[in-house]
Parts: sequence; structure tokens; C-alpha cells
Amino acid sequence: MLAGKVTRRKSMAGPTCAVGMPSENWAVNREKLVSRARAVIPFPGVEWDSAVWDVTRAYEHRTRGYKADKPAQRLLFTHHSQISRSLGAPLSGPFSDVVKALVCLRHCQRGQSSSSHMVFVRAVRYVVEAMADRAHDIGELTADHLDAAAALLFARERETSAYKVVGHMEEHADMVDRNGLCRLRLDWRYRRKIRPRFPSDDRCLEDGETSGHRSRLPDEQAIRAIGALYQSVAHNAAPTDPVSADRIMVLIATVMVCTGLRVGEMLTLPERPISLAEDGSKILRYAQLKGRADDVAVSWAHKPLLTETAALVEEAMEELHEATEGARIVARQYASTGALLANVPSEVDLDSAALPAMIGLRSKAVAQFLRARKITYRIVDGRIRFSRADLLKGLELDHWTLPVIPGAFGPGLALHEALCVVYANQMHRGTRTTLMYAARPITDQNVSDFLGARHACPSIFERRGIICDDGTPIAIRSHGFRHFLNHMLDEGGAPDLVQTKWFGRKHAADTGAYQHSSPAERAAHVASEIMGGRMKGAVPDIAGALPVNRARTFLFARIHAVHDVGPGMCLHDFQMSPCPRHLQCADNCDDYIWLKHDESRLDELKRQAAVVFVSLRNVQEQIDVKALVEPDWIRHLCTRYDQLMVQLAMLDFVEADLVRYMDRRGHDDESDPC
Repeated sequence: MLAGKVTRRKSMAGPTCAVGMPSENWAVNREKLVSRARAVIPFPGVEWDSAVWDVTRAYEHRTRGYKADKPAQRLLFTHHSQISRSLGAPLSGPFSDVVKALVCLRHCQRGQSSSSHMVFVRAVRYVVEAMADRAHDIGELTADHLDAAAALLFARERETSAYKVVGHMEEHADMVDRNGLCRLRLDWRYRRKIRPRFPSDDRCLEDGETSGHRSRLPDEQAIRAIGALYQSVAHNAAPTDPVSADRIMVLIATVMVCTGLRVGEMLTLPERPISLAEDGSKILRYAQLKGRADDVAVSWAHKPLLTETAALVEEAMEELHEATEGARIVARQYASTGALLANVPSEVDLDSAALPAMIGLRSKAVAQFLRARKITYRIVDGRIRFSRADLLKGLELDHWTLPVIPGAFGPGLALHEALCVVYANQMHRGTRTTLMYAARPITDQNVSDFLGARHACPSIFERRGIICDDGTPIAIRSHGFRHFLNHMLDEGGAPDLVQTKWFGRKHAADTGAYQHSSPAERAAHVASEIMGGRMKGAVPDIAGALPVNRARTFLFARIHAVHDVGPGMCLHDFQMSPCPRHLQCADNCDDYIWLKHDESRLDELKRQAAVVFVSLRNVQEQIDVKALVEPDWIRHLCTRYDQLMVQLAMLDFVEADLVRYMDRRGHDDESDPC
């Protein structure tokens, strides 16, 4: 019998029930689930009974140009293979149908990527293997089988990958429960599931120690190497010269170092991304591809360029535009005419003698070239002949005909509107003929190969003989540029809120992963700011009244932790005791300090001051009528308001300005989120 209602799982909860009200007969539920999934398969062109599903077409609507090198996306409904790079035996029977139905269900309801679906299938493979004693009958699945499957998983795979797979195993158990697919309710979670320390986890511990794994923060020598390449790699190389590919990638790396863009954001920049803001500063327009409401909509954002790097970014952008203009012209011509090589003679039949000059082909292997593009040809009098229509159709395989950014619910980005566009094969650096009749977007794989992500493809540093001072090879990833710039801003004292906003993050908590300073380093930085007279608060006031040597000793003993709290900073060490003010930092707290004349916090100060001002006004109105509020609460509001206005006064912002600010922003309708 089907037991009771299934509780929502704490980990990767599965989609909602797809069979309506589950029956007490799990076989009926299974048949209903499979029949509904068969009726609405979300993957066009797949055969249900096949063990291999090519789902590439299902993702065309959201395939971005910088993923152009991604191979065909397939789902493999097979057992584990005993031979590397070969398929295992197909899953069979009802279990196979159930797995396929659950994949269809999760795709319809949440639209995961093909890689996410494959991790789910991989998790199910372990469950199938653990159920050999029950003839792989999913109706007989129990929590013991899941425990055995998880134990087998952690015995075979690395801890980091097993942690990810077991989450999908829990999701599978949840979906089985929700749809009533087995005799007993599972309500299963892996008891020994502990988040591992991932290989790239280098967050600083006390006294500057790290976890000992590979650092996500690149060494300064790697950044200096990018600068050296910017100055040394030749300009204005012909597109057929391998140096042109290196120069383009150096320009891209330079812009990423100076702007902190993600690789996808960099490779989807519009043709002219830099413009002037109302205050005369330079701003960069880019597409926010992470944290969107769905997988299709495009949200365009702006970020101001850093003053110290604005000139360099403009210079690199202009050169990058010039270096890619030829490919953009090809893309623009295709967008307007719908055909490549508009100058191809109008004759119905063409022969091999004219083809190399016509398309710029250096190789004499014309037949091989035509076969690779599925162009039908024939031999006439010892010459290869083919039709003009077949040629133009076959050449389109070399050209990227999709948008760089699809945009069903917002303006996308066509290939001829993008900045990072090159001729076909131009990024192969001489290993293939550069095809100047077709254009393609630069891909993230091109960037990875340039920096040295694959052993078979030497990095620019290896090819140029650039190494670290200690003789070790330079190792850097594209996301390392973002970590490096965030670390520099953090060391320079940029508040967490500023870092979050400037880097375009959706959640402020994510910024901590990019901060590589140890607590001791943060404390030393704040102490130096206090000694320089740039901080205010109870601790700076005490330090200011002491002799210099005693002040340094006092600060060294007093400051053990630094927390960004929006309008200022908190020095309380939460490892020693809980917060005595219940996180009301601006309520006359001795651990609260702030930087004088810190304009980066002006918006947060105005917001909080407006909320408190409205609260005080509402409290006063209630007191006049019914006296519902205790005096302690009034004193708390007054103290907090006074503190915020003291900080605002240092920024030449008084109460009259606050009233005008509330009238303009409509703070009367907002409640205090603090």
C-alpha cells in the first residue's frame, strides 16, 4: 500500500506529482506516468525506445554563441560501462521507461541542462545496480537499496563528484515518492552526506592559512604575463596568420582583467559596448546571463569602468573591434542576403580549378573539402564539378547562423552585432585553413585553450616561453581574472555591497567566495585605517586618545574580526560570544565603526535612514492616539536615526535632503527589511 503524504526533501527536491492523485497501486501510477511522458516528449526527434537520445534540438533556443564548440548533447539511458569511452548495456524493462519519464518530467517543469539530466541518469544507474536482487523492479525499491547505491557511488567516484551525484539520487527518491512508484514510501536522504572541500576551495583561514588545494586566485605573475603579452604580441597581423588569433585572445584577456567580466559576458559583448554616462564617466554595456528568470530572456546591464583602467579598456576594445571587423562584415552580409559568397559566379556548374581562389582555400584536397561539407560533386573530364546551389548550401556549415544570444523575451544579439567574432578556423592558429567566407563567434573553449586548460593544446605562456620566477609554469583560468580583480578591490577597502553590485551578482552572500584575505589581513587593514584617522566609532575614538604605540597595541588586541554590515563595519568576534545588540549595529554599539566620507555607502545609508524616519513618524502618530509603543522602542529608533544621520552629515546630506529623497523614491510604502 502507498503510505501517506510525502514530505518535501531538504536537498534537491523533485518536481511536483505528474500523475494527479497517486493511486494505492504503484503499477497504475507507473503506467500513468510513462503514458503521459510518451505523449509530451519535450525532446524533438528522439525515439522513446532508443537508449541514446540526441537532445541537441531541444536546447537550440538557448544555445549561446560562445558554446558553439559544444558537441552534440545526448542522454544515455544505459548501465555503467566497463570499458572507457564506450556505451554500457541499455537500460531495459519498466525501470528504463520510468527513468525516461522522470527525465521528461524534470525537463518540462524545470528545464535543466542536458548535463544535469545525465548526472540524474548516472545516479539512477547506481540504484539499478543495487536492485539486482529484485530483478530491477522499481516497485520493490527500498531505502536499503538506496543506501547500498550511495555506498557503491562513494566507493567508486571521487568525493566531490559523488557528493553531486548523491544529491540527484535523493531527487530521484523524492520523485518516486511523489508519484507513488514503489510499494513503500522512501523518504530517503543519505545520512553520511557531508559537503566536501572542493579542489578550488582556497578560502583563507586564520593567520592567512588556506585549505592547501589549488587556488582560484591567480598569482600576480600571471596577470603581469598578460600585460607583457599585450605589449609584445604583434598588432595588425593578417587573419590567416596564427599571430592574429593570439592577439585577439590577448585583447580579450586584457579586458577581462580590467573589468572582471565572466567569460560568457565578455564573449557576448555588443559591437560597441562602451558609452558615456550622464555624469561623463565611461560605462560598459553587457548581457547578464547568470541568475536570469528563465533560460531565454536577456537582461542588459551597465557597469562603470574603473578610472585607472578606463583608457586601457577603451584602447583594447577599439583594437579588438578592428581585428574582428572583417568577420563581422561577412556576418552582416549573410544577415542581409541570406547567403555566403555573394560574388560567386552565377554559372549553374562550377569546377575545382576555380574553387581555391574563390573561397581562399590553400589546400589542394578539393574533394575532401567538398565531402566534409556534404557537397555533391561529379568527375567530368578529370575535373571535379559541382553546382553553385550545392556549394553555397554546403558552405553554410562553416558559418554560425544562430544568434550569439537568443532572446525570445528580450532583445538578443545577432552575430553581426557582436564584438567577439572571427573567421571560421581563425582560432586554430595555423592548424587549419582560415575560411574568410564564413564567420563564427569566439568560444569559451578558445579562451581555455589560449590559457592552457587542455594538455594537448599548449597555452600562450608555453608557446612564448613565459614561466613564473620560480620556474613553474603559469596556471590561470578565465574566471581567475574575476577573482583577482575582486581581491584587489577587497584589499583596497571596497565595501561588500559595492563589490556585489559592480560585479553584477544577484546575491550579496556570493561575494565572500571571491574574497581571499584572511581575518588577520582584514583586521590589519582596518587598524591602519583607524591609525590614519579615516574611521569613526567608539574604537577609533579610544585609539585616538592614546599615544601612538599604545594605540597600535590596543587595536591589535581589540580587532580580531571585521564584518561588512551595510552602512559600516562590525568588529565583534562572533566566535567568542553572540551579538549583544542582536545585529542592530547602528544602535549605539561599541563594535560599530564606519569610514568617514564613504560615498560608496551613501545609497544604503539613505535607504536605512528613510525607513527609520518613516517608522518614527508612524510611531509618533500611534502614541498620540493610543500609546501602543514602549519607550524603549522609541529610544532604539531615535538612537539608530541619530547614528545614520551623523554618517550622512559627513556626506553633506541633511534631514531636508532625506525628506526629498523619500518623496522621490516612495519610501513611505516600504517596510524595514532589517
